[in-house]
Amino acid sequence: MEELEKDRESLRWFTLAWDDYVGALPLLIPVILTQALFSAGSFYIIHRWHSLLAAAPYMLLVVTPLATGMNLVYIKIARGGGARYADIFSAFPVYHRAVAISVLLSLAAMGGALLLVIPGIIIYLTFMFSEYAVVDRRTGIRESFRLSAAITYGWKTRLFPVFTLALLITALVPDIYVVTGPFNTPSASLVLKPWTVAAATLKTFVFLPWIGLAMARAYNLLLSQPAPEPRQPQADA
Repeated sequence: MEELEKDRESLRWFTLAWDDYVGALPLLIPVILTQALFSAGSFYIIHRWHSLLAAAPYMLLVVTPLATGMNLVYIKIARGGGARYADIFSAFPVYHRAVAISVLLSLAAMGGALLLVIPGIIIYLTFMFSEYAVVDRRTGIRESFRLSAAITYGWKTRLFPVFTLALLITALVPDIYVVTGPFNTPSASLVLKPWTVAAATLKTFVFLPWIGLAMARAYNLLLSQPAPEPRQPQADA
């Protein structure tokens, strides 16, 4: 695929994702509510025990698989049908692989970011679709990372705007749950100001699902592309 055509396709991810979002809204609302309800459990644990460590097992063993299963919901919607409410729980049958991939991906990206920001971003963009492959193709841990590296080859600059937009929305748009205080004794509280509730509602029910569907569009497109041929060494003149 030519570079200009790649640029056009990456722009279409957003427009097609919006059409996907509007068409699948009756399914997305209960799925998003389920994910939000389970995610709220981690804030309750922090509020109850004033400890991030107490919430860590719940976040790792419950919230993370649900987030990975959400990828399959988006993938199936972007493919034009077949998505079900039960797909949000699709990571639990491959539980150990889904959790291991999420943890390894996070650690690899964080390790790269500690060295320099750019290596962390490149690492994440290379292996980001490992979390998609494990629920979509039921691949193993190594195979998931290898598949992601193969399909993202030559597309990282097109994936970067989607990643950046998702990061900015997550970081800048407020949530109604707020964790404050020092690391060893944090506290969780609700912020129910009208602006915060409106912004959090748009973030949870519109912006993040739209970006998730755009990412699923990218994943489906890259899967359909032929694998890049290895570069042949040039003969000495």
